[in-house]
Amino acid sequence: MKANIKLSLFELTFVRLLALIRNVIAKMTGNAFFTTPAVTVSAMVTAADKLEAAIENATNGSRLSKLERDALVEEVRSMLRVQADYVRSIAKGDAVMLASSGFELAKQREPVGLPGVTKELVALFTQRRGEVDLRWRTVRGAHGYHVWISESDPAVAANWKAIAYTTRARFTADGLESVKAYWFCVSAMGSAGEGAQSDPAKGIAA
Repeated sequence: MKANIKLSLFELTFVRLLALIRNVIAKMTGNAFFTTPAVTVSAMVTAADKLEAAIENATNGSRLSKLERDALVEEVRSMLRVQADYVRSIAKGDAVMLASSGFELAKQREPVGLPGVTKELVALFTQRRGEVDLRWRTVRGAHGYHVWISESDPAVAANWKAIAYTTRARFTADGLESVKAYWFCVSAMGSAGEGAQSDPAKGIAA
């Protein structure tokens, strides 16, 4: 998976924005990867110096000083966006090159493996004849769930059979014999396959 730059400029305070451009200046100066930056280092230094002075002047300053600060903030944001696009075009997803530019790297999504074990499965008694309501917690990375039933010893794997697939964290088992104990378990299904079965839950239909 290719790396990328995190550029959430509107989330940065004035001081953090100034710190970012100062860091980019420091890392881009003499950087062998980026020899022809879209915005020259000297132009960034000038903008950073102006922004630093404007931030100081706007502290408890006049309305005009705040407007001047805001204008410089937008100028620096625009400058950083242009420079970030240049860095991306040269680095082409190379994490080392991107990190050397002074910009923060975006967090990469980790691939989701097999979904985990379903937790907190309960089999609820209902007033409906021949039915048991099942509920469980959702599992990260699951797109659905297999529901299993056993009419005898739940410790024997061969006694289990799949009775349903559902995309919800609930299911109603029906067609059951009244006042007969059944065991239920659930396994989560994800893009990488099927996870392990949950701990069994005992249910009795009305």
